[in-house]
Amino acid sequence: MFILDTDVVSNLRRRQPNTALLQWIEAVGWAELATTVTTVMEITFGIEEVRRTNPGVADTVEQWLLGILGVGEPQVLPLDVEAARMLGRMYAMPPLKRFLVTSPAARQAKTGADLAIAAIAISQQAVVVTNNVADFLAIQRHFPLPGLLNPFTGEWLVPAVGPGD
Repeated sequence: MFILDTDVVSNLRRRQPNTALLQWIEAVGWAELATTVTTVMEITFGIEEVRRTNPGVADTVEQWLLGILGVGEPQVLPLDVEAARMLGRMYAMPPLKRFLVTSPAARQAKTGADLAIAAIAISQQAVVVTNNVADFLAIQRHFPLPGLLNPFTGEWLVPAVGPGD
């Protein structure tokens, strides 16, 4: 199984999604793809941030999100007990605190979303699919991922192991 990170799901909404991404999805098939409740949270957070300045755009993106959730492709994985325990371990790892701590003046809130996505991927033995490889490589140094793929370049940064390969 492959877990699509938020940047990958968001790219699918663009007028012209990344061609390599679309080709990869076509080759793999939707049955092998999932995303997480964390991605749903991140997209919803973005919608609500935009709503303050552009409610029309926010409504459009919200309808798009509800549309993909209604279709069930990709499936949405929860933060189950095993993933929550892994996430707790990640939160306790000092080098990973940068995913959580931010200054009040920071432009973007830190939600720990990448940690949650990685925890779900580890608990499901699923490959993380992202263009945001640097953050997941930082997590990989402390918590081995079942695989890490950049579908935009086709590069496997962590070779797949187990059911995702």
